[in-house]
Amino acid sequence: MRKWITFVLCISLLGVLAGGCIDELVPVDGETTTQDASTYEFQPFLNNSFVDGEFLHTSTFYLSEENAKAVHILENETTIDVIPLEDLSSPNQDPVSNIVVVGDYANSTNASVEYFTELSMSPEPAEINYTLSEDVVRGQKHIYIEFSEPVTGFVAFTLATPMGQDFVHVTTPPSVVRFVLPEGYTTGNPFIGKTNPEPTERYYDSQNRENLVWINEIMSTSGILESLQSFSGENESEIEPVPRAISVKYYSESAPQGLIIAVGILGLAALIVFSRYYREKRKLGKIREDIEGQFQEKKGKGKD
Repeated sequence: MRKWITFVLCISLLGVLAGGCIDELVPVDGETTTQDASTYEFQPFLNNSFVDGEFLHTSTFYLSEENAKAVHILENETTIDVIPLEDLSSPNQDPVSNIVVVGDYANSTNASVEYFTELSMSPEPAEINYTLSEDVVRGQKHIYIEFSEPVTGFVAFTLATPMGQDFVHVTTPPSVVRFVLPEGYTTGNPFIGKTNPEPTERYYDSQNRENLVWINEIMSTSGILESLQSFSGENESEIEPVPRAISVKYYSESAPQGLIIAVGILGLAALIVFSRYYREKRKLGKIREDIEGQFQEKKGKGKD
């Protein structure tokens, strides 16, 4: 009897533990959090998004010192892969928040400039359910925003930026990526901050914000990769594109001037120190010569 009781207790305990583990692995279905679309800019930035009739995933990141507002324009996609910038000092902070979907399921829409422009003019959050899940791939945390069906439209969310004025985004070509810097900020100075790689184009918008644009194409293979490709019989379209990291370090437009002033002050201070050192050295040298002269004079009198 005792054996049966022990057996039942063990089974019950395992059931509770297993239930807890499964609960942790299941993503959150049908997010019901309030979608605040007013915090985002839904611009139909499509200058380079259509190539030979095909739409390229287009992402815009509006950067600030507090966070980054990400706005993705997508066609017939079910998943957005987000690589968050985690803040170790604030482990309880959500790396991704306020997810807003403006669009519809792909089977009910047709991706076009007119369609995205119409959405941007009245960005009402759509009643589209999604799930959030996490995974660690090669030591890097990934957050997946997944829809039950392919979606066409805008998907916006807020990203935590613990690195301040440093921002990194990993994209998978072909794609179009745009960084919008805060007003009064710029980048490109090799001593203060720059982009990597260099943007395809850069310009200022109507709000006097610097815009950096990268058009990311699938690079053709060469060398040993090309040999492996021909040996395997796979063509270029079948080769999975390699993700590309895009980074920027931006700074206040007055920072270079401040750097020049700081360098000037340091240079002047160094010149003053060197001048004083040189004068003291000459003074000590003269004192040494006087002492040696007096010693030689006394030595000569002693011989006499």
